[in-house]
Amino acid sequence: MTAPELNPIRILAVDDELSILRLYNESLHLDSNSHHFDLSMCSQAEEALDAVRKAVEEGNPFAVAFLDVRMPPGPDGVWLAEQIRALDLYTEIVMVTGYPGTKPDEIASRVPPIDKLYYLQKPFHNLEIQHFAASLSTKWLGEKELRRIHYDLQGRIEKRTLELIKLNDQLKQDIVRRESAEAEVQSTLGKLRSAMSGIVQAMALTVERRDPYTAGHQRRVSDLARGVAIEMALSGHQIDGIRMAGLIHDLGKICVPAEILSKPGQLSEIEHTLIKDHPQVGYEILKEIEFPWPVAQIVLQHHERIDGSGYPAGLFSEDILVEARTLAVADVVEAMASHRPYRPTLGRDMALEEISQNRGVLYDPDVVDACMKLLQEKDFQFRQ
Repeated sequence: MTAPELNPIRILAVDDELSILRLYNESLHLDSNSHHFDLSMCSQAEEALDAVRKAVEEGNPFAVAFLDVRMPPGPDGVWLAEQIRALDLYTEIVMVTGYPGTKPDEIASRVPPIDKLYYLQKPFHNLEIQHFAASLSTKWLGEKELRRIHYDLQGRIEKRTLELIKLNDQLKQDIVRRESAEAEVQSTLGKLRSAMSGIVQAMALTVERRDPYTAGHQRRVSDLARGVAIEMALSGHQIDGIRMAGLIHDLGKICVPAEILSKPGQLSEIEHTLIKDHPQVGYEILKEIEFPWPVAQIVLQHHERIDGSGYPAGLFSEDILVEARTLAVADVVEAMASHRPYRPTLGRDMALEEISQNRGVLYDPDVVDACMKLLQEKDFQFRQ
């Protein structure tokens, strides 16, 4: 039985010069051995806009559009890019020009977002066209799959949340109506916890699918935080809450573009700000779910620091839940001890140096002491 043939990736090339259109055609046919492209070519902006509109209506949009900036006598490529973006938020747009006076900042202000806008200078080689077409179509396909996964998991979460609310209401009614039905209540409670665990696992999977470089990070942080909480002799209820919050503490990163999460270089200020929003986003997702523990608040506070230098609220010391203070130390240690796209692992020793030097400054002293004891004396190891 042969595998089903994949639909070709649609590419649009718009240029008023016939020689350039020929170059697109030759270049993308040369690359047909490794990529299956369906190339559409237009010489004017209005003709191209009709093609884009039809593609969107048919549910088979263009993945990548190469647009010449100047196409007299009709509208230019920037106008066309604006119209395409209004029809399709996800098309990867490449502005092509041979004029040195082109202003990328001005174009970017008219055709957001900047992470889906690129530039190609004329004259160009067919390898450049192949590179843009291959890399951007791969990016487009990856983001399309991530959106599918996101909507699928969102539907599961909504369904499981409704089940959780329904089970919770039923539990309250049973307790009021039948005090003697303890065995039945315990059975219902077990189902409730099972449904809740399913929700948490779906949420954790959502984040790991978005950020493969830190897959397992949440589970390892949860394991370490739980061990620290046990070492501190916190209550069983608090320990369960820490474990549950740890598994989804980075849930808010679902709203951060995937290319930022996996970016190998230094983040820009705007990119850093987007990532810093993830505790608040996670809180907004979780706040309406009736967990037995303050999971939403723990997630919201896990980047707070006891000297008030953390975010998002700049809370001090005792204003921060002990569960969040515990999770904060575990998060820092695991992050430093693990590989990241922008740096290799810093190692366990450097992680311990960080929390010991900032004991009582950034991190809760009791939490730091328990973590140091767990890692140094009891040789805690992260699960792989």
